[in-house]
Amino acid sequence: MSPEWIRKAADGDEEAFRQLVERYQGYLMATILPIVRTPVEAQDVLQETFCQVHRSLSGYRGGNLKFWLARIATRKAIDWCRKRERLGKEVLHCSPGELHAGSALSAEEEYLGAAERGRLISSLQSLPSPYRATMAGYLLEGKSYRQLADEAGVSVKAVESRLYRARRILKNRYEEGL
Repeated sequence: MSPEWIRKAADGDEEAFRQLVERYQGYLMATILPIVRTPVEAQDVLQETFCQVHRSLSGYRGGNLKFWLARIATRKAIDWCRKRERLGKEVLHCSPGELHAGSALSAEEEYLGAAERGRLISSLQSLPSPYRATMAGYLLEGKSYRQLADEAGVSVKAVESRLYRARRILKNRYEEGL
């Protein structure tokens, strides 16, 4: 992207900003998704990221635009995870009467979440044992690479490799319609 084009977006040119969004949304989604782990939340973080970019674009000083956008996206994703964790702890420490009605899931949301989780579990069960255990720990239990490596007695690199291979197997099966 040319500096002129970025300046137009910073000056409020909606078409220039729309093009920036279209050009970088896939890249930023690929940055956000591994951090927040769910596509729906990643979409929310992506939207927050572009809102922040819109507010901050006038302060962009040049340099690698892709890196600057990725830094904003990463910070937003980390903040999102911290907020989610903090809210989870608050829910654990309050009595049922203290919960806000707006924070409860509808019956439909609970059903869809359970159905999605069921599909995920059945897909994971079809994986070879080391991949299944690593992927389940990562996706279902929210364990870090370090935790998974320590539990399995392998290196972090081995955990990364197992997750990569498990994703590849699941992706191939999904593409084959199995």
